[in-house]
Amino acid sequence: MRYGVLGPLAVWDAEGRPVRVPEAKVRALLANLLVHGGGPVSADRLIEDLWASNPPGGSTNTLQTKVSQLRRVLGREQVVREPAGYRLLLADDVVDATRFQELAARARAHREPAVKADLFADALALWRGSAYTDVAESLFARGEIARLEELRLAVVEDHAEVRLTLGEHTALAAELGTLVARHPLRERLRMAHMRALYRSGRQGDALQSFEELRRELAEELGASPGPEAAALHRAILRQEPQLATPAIGSRSCRTNLPAPLTPLIGRREAAAQVLARLDPGAPARLVTLTGLGGVGKTRLAIAAAGDAAERYTDGVWLVELAGLGATSDPDDIAERVITTLGLCDTAATEPDLDDLVGWLCRAVADKQLLILLDNCEHLIESVALFTKSLLSAVPTAHLLLTSQEALDIPGEVVHPVSPLALPELTDPQTVARSSAVELFVQRAAAAVPGFALDADNAAAVSTVCRRLDGIPLALELVASRLRTLSPQELAARLDDRFARPDVSVRGLPDRQQTLRGMLDWSWQLLTPDERTVLRRLVVHADGCVMASAQAVCADGDLPAERVPDLLSRLVDRSLVVREGDRFRLLESVAAYGAERLAEAGEENAVRARFVRYGTESAERESERLRGPEQRCALDRLNAETVNLRRALDLAVAQGPAGYAVRLVNALGWYWFLRGRFPEARRSLRSALTADADAAPGARRAAGAWLAGVELRASPGDAAPLPVDEDPTAGIDDPVLRGRLQWFVGTGLTGRGHLDEGRALVEAALAGARAVRDRWGEAAALVELAGHGPAPEGAAESGAALFREVDDRWGQLRANRSLALAAAHRGDPVRTERLHREGLLMAEELGLWTEVVETLTLLGEAALADGLVERATELYERALSVSAERAYHRGEIRAEIGLGHAARLRGDRDAAASHLHRALAKSRSSGHATHAAAALEELGLLTRA
Repeated sequence: MRYGVLGPLAVWDAEGRPVRVPEAKVRALLANLLVHGGGPVSADRLIEDLWASNPPGGSTNTLQTKVSQLRRVLGREQVVREPAGYRLLLADDVVDATRFQELAARARAHREPAVKADLFADALALWRGSAYTDVAESLFARGEIARLEELRLAVVEDHAEVRLTLGEHTALAAELGTLVARHPLRERLRMAHMRALYRSGRQGDALQSFEELRRELAEELGASPGPEAAALHRAILRQEPQLATPAIGSRSCRTNLPAPLTPLIGRREAAAQVLARLDPGAPARLVTLTGLGGVGKTRLAIAAAGDAAERYTDGVWLVELAGLGATSDPDDIAERVITTLGLCDTAATEPDLDDLVGWLCRAVADKQLLILLDNCEHLIESVALFTKSLLSAVPTAHLLLTSQEALDIPGEVVHPVSPLALPELTDPQTVARSSAVELFVQRAAAAVPGFALDADNAAAVSTVCRRLDGIPLALELVASRLRTLSPQELAARLDDRFARPDVSVRGLPDRQQTLRGMLDWSWQLLTPDERTVLRRLVVHADGCVMASAQAVCADGDLPAERVPDLLSRLVDRSLVVREGDRFRLLESVAAYGAERLAEAGEENAVRARFVRYGTESAERESERLRGPEQRCALDRLNAETVNLRRALDLAVAQGPAGYAVRLVNALGWYWFLRGRFPEARRSLRSALTADADAAPGARRAAGAWLAGVELRASPGDAAPLPVDEDPTAGIDDPVLRGRLQWFVGTGLTGRGHLDEGRALVEAALAGARAVRDRWGEAAALVELAGHGPAPEGAAESGAALFREVDDRWGQLRANRSLALAAAHRGDPVRTERLHREGLLMAEELGLWTEVVETLTLLGEAALADGLVERATELYERALSVSAERAYHRGEIRAEIGLGHAARLRGDRDAAASHLHRALAKSRSSGHATHAAAALEELGLLTRA
């Protein structure tokens, strides 16, 4: 049995099914025993606690009756009578409060902020309400309730502080407000909220929060804020630099490699060999790790790449290809790399991205980076073409691949990955030196605490490892079986298992037969419902969160509420891997599950549920992209990008009807915010071509999205949208039509069709006002303010509306218009303030080209005021971000600015160096206007 006390009292059986505990007094008895944590409670104490000062006649017999009722529910052996009283038998980790405390302790002990945040989040997710809700008024529970509540608040504070280091201040500013109001005297909670408010650009609200704390302490306790809170208040008043948002994503050695959860076993020599081949000076720049599924190629590649990270100044990047379909081409691979490198925002500034491979090669032509392409075996031809193009164009780039077969192209170094070393003998000391045994023992100890290799089990462990050929995945799968079998029993089962003729699968090599047999055995040991969940999970291309697992796996025979427990048991059996809040299948398990899904005849039904869930979740997140949850919605959609692509591919290929168009409509604004115009164009075209049965209004909306995307992504000389047409005509939803009129209108304006674009934006403004769409009205006002005559105070009104709906992207756009207007009026103080506010918002949203442009504008303003050192600092920051994001126009402008600043300092050599670099970059990248500006500045330098 498992017990839940972090909310209403709950009991679940071994299968995860809820167990009903009848009658309030029986539930109170159970709660009392749980409060005492498995310790004995005397009969007198129980009678007093359950009936207070009014015990029934024959209270001892009545108590025994309640105990009997509880035993009938839990099992007689679960409630024990001892001389000291009654006791509930509790194994480790069966009470959610214990699990909560263990997760919190693990989080505090971990060094990696992202892992700490995930563990704290897991701990807080166990809470279903107030602790011991059913008995909250009972005296026996009050102390434990207060203790657990204090622990929960401490974890909330810990979690908030970690999330602040990860840059999640905007979400925290909204989330912590309610908690602070509920616990106004908790200074640590208040300080986290103040920091979040300040970093979200709400300095006034942060100061007001401190004043509320000061007032509450004075009125309630006659006290003043502590020294730490007072120091934070002073720092906010002074806008001290240490309060700024952490510079996430701007490290000198950047990487997205996951932190290893366990040490690398048995691969030290192989890792050293791969590392030597990854030296930037090595003659071969393509290394492919080959081997059968489950042998540990990815783990070895990540370890070697991590060790090489310091050698590559522009980073080491993991690009997962398993989610791409077998028909993907080199441009699809390039798009995945562009997204991983964080270059989408830069790519969106380019007028023509039909050749994504070519653009990527130009963007990283001078970068020294290592790209790890994982799981290439289903894309051999496309990966080979992509690899040849990239390595030919980028002389300092290196590629590390994992695949079940080599690319077989010139320059490739193939490194076969073998299974782990097997034990030669059976004595414990010799056996322990085997890497296969080392891995098995480590995983066994994780499954069965206290397990160790000794003289009694060494022979059996040796047999298990040899029977499984030292294949890491097979060893991990079987180690969890020691929860119910001894090593000797496990070895005997394996011998019996692999001796049977039905284990053999014709055509598979011997070692692949071993892994297949191990997967077959693991499958057969699952309950029917566990098998159902495992095979249905394979539809996810890039793992899933719990909500997606429930939506996809549940049906009429399997309730959604049972999926979490079934998924947890699959994690315990190493068939599913948990990473933060996501659940993933290893490639071999996923391939096996796909076979089982086909055998069950469930492919179409499961895929349809997957498409429905993806579409509906994208529609929900789309609504949140224009308000206070914008950053969180962006993060969630970023995490689900691969799954949403899979959902769209399935919707295009097999329906259900209407979902392809619904999905692209839901993702249109997300693609715009992330600058993913090539993906948007391809997806919209595909959906409109395939989904002819979609609702007419939805098809017209998709056509309008496509028109706006084409205006932004097509080459400058391409034929634009017919300017006398309104592509939004026929869209029934007036809010959506107005927003799409704005989207197409701004696209026309950007292409130079000012009158036609303005007409659509004015129509969008009128429509938004008619239906009281504050976001649409704000967007139209800000656009009109930036292009020609506009209604009086348009920019100010638009900014106020964007603040009202709390859209950070909109506030950024409005701030830019207000700043330019302030500069035109000659108000440098207001101009700088608005630009700095915009800079915070752009960094928060990850809009790096906007960050560069704002830094450049601030640099120009500083030079105009004679603040040469400040301007130099701003231009250097702009140059650094531009270089990281391959934003060539930004690099050129920053170099010209640095040259100007150096000239004003009298440093002619530095000025000439910056300006010559700007000129060379301008000519190589086709930015003629900037080349002219560099030449003009060089002329001033010559005459100085």
